[in-house]
Amino acid sequence: MEEDVTTLRPALATQDWGLDKATYEIVRNSILKNLFVYGAMTSEQLGSLVEGHLKHKFAGSLWRYYAAVEQDLEARGEIHPIPDSTPQKITLM
Repeated sequence: MEEDVTTLRPALATQDWGLDKATYEIVRNSILKNLFVYGAMTSEQLGSLVEGHLKHKFAGSLWRYYAAVEQDLEARGEIHPIPDSTPQKITLM
């Protein structure tokens, strides 16, 4: 049985599609790696990079996993929005 991850955003954890720990870690590592390599970027830019790197590992849309993990990383303080950036950019802590 796969272990589910508990996010700091409870609404994300109750989605009917679920988010197992292995999937969470794969998406988390891609998000953090891309921010480390490329620096601050918009959520859409980051999501596109993550999708490009991981599309062969997941069936269907990766965006739902990306959105859940990105929001959780922000809630945990691992990434954060850059104040007053237009469009809004996110970066590593």
